[in-house]
Amino acid sequence: MKPKRRRSAARPVLLAAWILALLKMQENRKLLLSRQERLSYEDPLTGGANEKKFVEEARRLLRPADRKKYALIAFHVRGFGVINEIFGYRNGTRVLQGIHWVFVKNLGKDELSAHVYADRFLLLLACRDRAGLTERLNRICADLKNTIEFYGIHYELSPAFGVCECPVGAAEDVQELISRAVMSLKADHFPDCPPCAFYEDRMRIGRMTLKNMADRLVPALENHEFVVYYQPKYSTAGETLFGAEALVRWRTDPNTLVPPGEFIPVFERSGKIAELDRYVFRQVCRDLRRWLDEGKEAVPVSVNLSRVSLLNPSVAGEYRGEAAKLDVPSGLLELEVTESAFAQDAAVLEKSMRRLSAAGFSLSVDDFGSEYSSLKMLYDVPAQTIKLDRDFLNGLGFGERGEAVVSSVIGLAEQLHMSVVAEGVETREQMEFLKKIRCMAVQGYYFSPPVSERQFAALLPVKGIKNGPFE
Repeated sequence: MKPKRRRSAARPVLLAAWILALLKMQENRKLLLSRQERLSYEDPLTGGANEKKFVEEARRLLRPADRKKYALIAFHVRGFGVINEIFGYRNGTRVLQGIHWVFVKNLGKDELSAHVYADRFLLLLACRDRAGLTERLNRICADLKNTIEFYGIHYELSPAFGVCECPVGAAEDVQELISRAVMSLKADHFPDCPPCAFYEDRMRIGRMTLKNMADRLVPALENHEFVVYYQPKYSTAGETLFGAEALVRWRTDPNTLVPPGEFIPVFERSGKIAELDRYVFRQVCRDLRRWLDEGKEAVPVSVNLSRVSLLNPSVAGEYRGEAAKLDVPSGLLELEVTESAFAQDAAVLEKSMRRLSAAGFSLSVDDFGSEYSSLKMLYDVPAQTIKLDRDFLNGLGFGERGEAVVSSVIGLAEQLHMSVVAEGVETREQMEFLKKIRCMAVQGYYFSPPVSERQFAALLPVKGIKNGPFE
């Protein structure tokens, strides 16, 4: 009987322990559910709100009873992929966390921010009118543009905002408002576009066309739909073939060539412009190799290099390797960079150009004179050639002032031991003037439009005297 009494006495203790364990389990479950709920609303990268939290809070703030006016804003950093590619994922994460805290600092009462993915953020800001909101976004832009330093290299962010003004009581339409904000964000094509773009109904139709084009870019590259045309350059001295510029066209079908002005902006906005750069460079190397194998007197070909490619510190080695695979002398390849590319991160770009020069490539500054930093650029950039912006030629034949400017630029280039190519030459009058002031070479419809590889190859002599300084 005694063992039974011991078991009976132990039951209350066991029951109490079981109840305590059950209560502990329930408490742990509540904590786990609470943590899971919190995590479901938290962005793991920034620690702030995620898109789910943003949408729920936006619906609350945009309810019909609240007459406060708002704007829903999509944000990204133009060319952000370059930061991850060049400076590494960890530094890219640091930038995104910094952006998050800039937004948090600038939020007012009943305003929201959230990190969605990559460099995409969403904001919900009070908006009385466009002018006031634009001024506020410009102030945020100034905060974001504070120089970021990686390994001693300064990098200035290029922010962009797509703005959709919210109708009062639009709580159930938050996803549509986000879609419109993103649509207006993607309407900016170039790095120098204004930082704020407001949604307009006309964007929907245009966006559908651009999206179709963007979806076709990678398959088009893989299927070799992009073809290289060559516009000849001629020396002014003997009006003999001097070189060529490689220009890309998109052959969407046997009878249609899409000009670069229609698809280059899509490549830039999609972050794939460097892939197009490499595609064109490889094709030019193949063409040069073919001409050399056929015993032709190949002339130097200039190939455009985008700002994104130039920001890649490995570009010199990669391009030199591509040329070496086909045994193409780097002296037959001139890399052309537009002057406007140096509007930001000039020091980084100058270092990259020095590496390209050391790799044996000739360098050219395109559209020279289109920006205000031209004279300083002549001092800083290790280029051998400048291409006069075609607007310079508009002054020729219209008085002494325009002609004096062109003459002075060419004289200065001579003193710096640089060659000058004038593009956009269309008349004999322009040609004669450029010859008189010793401009080395010209390019334009006066001599030839861009032509196919087959047509250009026919211009190359099998034997002859080499033209210009590219021997």
